[in-house]
Amino acid sequence: MRVFIAIRHSSDPAFYYGGLWSSNFYPALKQLNCEIIESQVDLLPTSRFMQVPNQFTAAEKEVRAQTTQRIIDEVRKAHLERPIDLFLSYFYNSHFDPQGFTDIHSLGIPTVNFYCNSIHQFELVSAVAAKAMFSWHSERDARARYLQVGANPLWIQMGADPQAYYPMTGITRQSKACFIGQRYADRDRQLAALIKHQVPVDIYGSGWKQHSIDSSAPSVKLPEPEYLGRRQLQPGTLNSYANVVWNIWKDHGILKGIQKTKDQVQYRQQSRQLAPTVAAAARGFADNLSSVFAQYEIVLNFSNVWADGYPGSLLIPHVRLRDFEAPMSRTCYLTGHNDEIAEFYKLGQEIDTYQDFDELLDKTQFYLTHSSEAEKLREAGYQRAVACHTWRNRFEQLFQQISLKTING
Repeated sequence: MRVFIAIRHSSDPAFYYGGLWSSNFYPALKQLNCEIIESQVDLLPTSRFMQVPNQFTAAEKEVRAQTTQRIIDEVRKAHLERPIDLFLSYFYNSHFDPQGFTDIHSLGIPTVNFYCNSIHQFELVSAVAAKAMFSWHSERDARARYLQVGANPLWIQMGADPQAYYPMTGITRQSKACFIGQRYADRDRQLAALIKHQVPVDIYGSGWKQHSIDSSAPSVKLPEPEYLGRRQLQPGTLNSYANVVWNIWKDHGILKGIQKTKDQVQYRQQSRQLAPTVAAAARGFADNLSSVFAQYEIVLNFSNVWADGYPGSLLIPHVRLRDFEAPMSRTCYLTGHNDEIAEFYKLGQEIDTYQDFDELLDKTQFYLTHSSEAEKLREAGYQRAVACHTWRNRFEQLFQQISLKTING
């Protein structure tokens, strides 16, 4: 099977999502004997306004149009050399003109657009989702959103690569918990509360030694005051806050906007108060996740996202990449509860979950003081992950649902 792929949001892996999804997808596709034809078109110029859902400037539309045409030309050339069996992309609305899918479909090539933030940022992909032949979403409860825009949704969860995430030997476990991830949503609240209850925990990731609150997704830092006709605002500045307030009031009206603004101000004030507590437990960045996981008795995770992408809004739990990477690394894994995770693990036997802080505290303390129970969870979760939750499993499911057959199939 020949698969044309455009999933890297930058050709340079140092930029946002430059290598994350290729490192996840490519090994699995190669295991299935797929030939990968990777787009050589750099998506970075369009990634620089990927947080804009619509109403693009004329200059942004022109750059998107040029990017779209170059990708279509690549597909046509590759298809003439030897037929392409599948076009797989990870496009936001900013990356690709949705009408470009028509040109690819005219060649007889099925298209799949992947997206993994459909719970709280669906508007950023709604236009391309409606035009791709299939829309691959990782969140079970996002299906209705796709159907509303006329898309053809496929719910296939994320996974992990057992060659990248695996048990590390020769490392002594500390009787501590750890968390790896950026500072976002209620994570600092939960971790600060654990610390105040004298639970030993180390924190890895971005934002933990800063007072600023991370956004819902990494952003591309722009040095220019304006890019393609759109003013660029540096996070944390008064202008950026004013712009957020304006957008909230525009989207929700004055009365709701005022309340949401108050919620955001209160959230940020509380975050600043917690900053010294979490900063004391910050340990920088984790270069190798499996190696760090192996050093701790418990690996914690926090699954909440903001419902509308803004701090202070409703918190909604959803499944994360870490829910497969950590068990595959053979950890005692404790994460926030949601109904969907129960479809992938036996809770309390393979991984464990908590529904509120009291349960998080109780279970963390339990596994820290009952190493044999932690070990049972560790082994069972690992066996389930390697058997059922690899990216190879996910692609086999994808190909089955869209009626494509690999050489092995």
